[in-house]
Amino acid sequence: MTKVKFILLILLLAINSVSFSQFKSKEKDQADDPMGKIFGRGDVSKGNTSINADAPDIFNQLESQNTFTSKSVPIEGAIDENKYIVGPNDLFTLGLYGYINQQMPVVVSPVGSIIIPTVGEVMVSGLSLNEAKEKVITAVKKRYYSSDVSFTLNTPRTFLVKVAGLTQGTFEVSPVTRVSEILKLLIFDTLNTSRVFYEKTNEREFFNTQISLRNIELSRKDGTVKHVDIYKYFISNNDEHNPFFLEGDLLKIPYIRLDNNFITISGAVQLAGSYEHVDGDDLETVIGIARGFDVDAEPDSIQLYRPYGNTDGYDIQNLKYENNKNFRIEKYDRLFVKYKINYQKNLTVLVLGEVLRPGYYPISFKNTRLKDVIEMAGGFREKAYLPLSILFRTYDAEYAAKDTAEILINSRANDLLLTEKDRINFETDIKSKRNRVIVDFDRLYNKNDESQNVLLEGKDIIYINDNKNVVYVFGQVGQEGYVTYSKGKDVDYYINKAGGFGLAADEGDTRVIKFNSRGWYEPDETEIESGDYVYVPKAVEPTFGETITVIAQIAGIILGVLTTYILINQNK
Repeated sequence: MTKVKFILLILLLAINSVSFSQFKSKEKDQADDPMGKIFGRGDVSKGNTSINADAPDIFNQLESQNTFTSKSVPIEGAIDENKYIVGPNDLFTLGLYGYINQQMPVVVSPVGSIIIPTVGEVMVSGLSLNEAKEKVITAVKKRYYSSDVSFTLNTPRTFLVKVAGLTQGTFEVSPVTRVSEILKLLIFDTLNTSRVFYEKTNEREFFNTQISLRNIELSRKDGTVKHVDIYKYFISNNDEHNPFFLEGDLLKIPYIRLDNNFITISGAVQLAGSYEHVDGDDLETVIGIARGFDVDAEPDSIQLYRPYGNTDGYDIQNLKYENNKNFRIEKYDRLFVKYKINYQKNLTVLVLGEVLRPGYYPISFKNTRLKDVIEMAGGFREKAYLPLSILFRTYDAEYAAKDTAEILINSRANDLLLTEKDRINFETDIKSKRNRVIVDFDRLYNKNDESQNVLLEGKDIIYINDNKNVVYVFGQVGQEGYVTYSKGKDVDYYINKAGGFGLAADEGDTRVIKFNSRGWYEPDETEIESGDYVYVPKAVEPTFGETITVIAQIAGIILGVLTTYILINQNK
């Protein structure tokens, strides 16, 4: 056992001897190397053989000297080391790896350098991240050649830049902040007093207080100027059109007035409208600004309308996208992208009720008829009742509203609206317009009347009803409600079933309202059918004033007749 212990002791001494000899080189640096103990270069002659004994103390001192507080900065992804420019307050981690492994935080000083104990001061400000990394690693390895070295950006710095224009101020940014982030902040800043004042004092129509997104200037500290165009950036993903900030930048953001500087694009594009013009715009850029072509666009049929200088009229040019991508677009130009001639609209109709397969069915534009869709839906069920079936047509809501407004405006030229009651009734009728299409399903299928086989429109709704076998009786009757339909019965039958006339009923003005047409008829003018309505109005007693007026009118007529009669007799 003693022999084993002796062998182990010999091995330990051998290992220590090899470790010490590994760091024995470059003895000329040992005397003035305050970090020698960390890297195993202690003075053995003085009995100090401990390797890295005071490393924790030294690194604690380094951390206490670092007053920079790590602040997380949102980034788009991994930073491009060739594009990121190092500057004051960037926080790095310097790593040393070999016999010992250690990392230490290092911050770029306000003058643009980093200080590494035993290595010295290394200027890094203004260098790209890749260049700074190479410079620092080279400097450290000159001193500690036997260790691997890393120099990694830990947290990007933040700094202040100035914004000029209608909105002026100072904003905190970082080297990974793009110009678009400041624009987003300004556009949605509801507390921007300068903008509010401008809007309140210039409320005339031609003033447009939108922030420019295409004619922005970014002035660098070295005198260079970058032209920022947010639209082009999102089209091309080119950093030149939406650069990152650097210290000393001045961002000049003008406000736009589209009435003085615009281009217009419409037709088969994703987002038609008027946009701010920039010198150098071409056809490809403008199509990109409008988010590209619509799926039904004809890229080889683009018309350009260019005004004649200061005179009236336009010069019209036909462009093809692939051949004319670089065609120069000028201020006030108007572009129209044509649709394909034979494109198919995405049109559908809805079939409901008593058919075998209710649901949505595709139709072709101005080519599909009622019978075609009923056949697609599998035909009628046994309970289908054609006299009560309906076809609804739903036009675009905006079109319907404008159409109603036009009819109301044109009522001024109508010679039938003589009294206030006429006008009120007319407006009521206009606002009560219904979306039914006049179709007689019974005549179409049972009498083969093709005049009822109407062309369908997109969004039409076909409802095949069942036989309700009821007639609805309402108004001045004993009991309003549904009465079971009995073929051939007259109006009195249904009124009696509903409890007879009420005390206030105007029996002589009873009307039958047809289910499909909603037309009003006197009882002896039509046959009551299933689904119809019977309405008994309330008798309205004339007021005293109305009675006196009627009496006066009758008296006037009688007096006129008597006067005429007397004059005739006197002449005889």
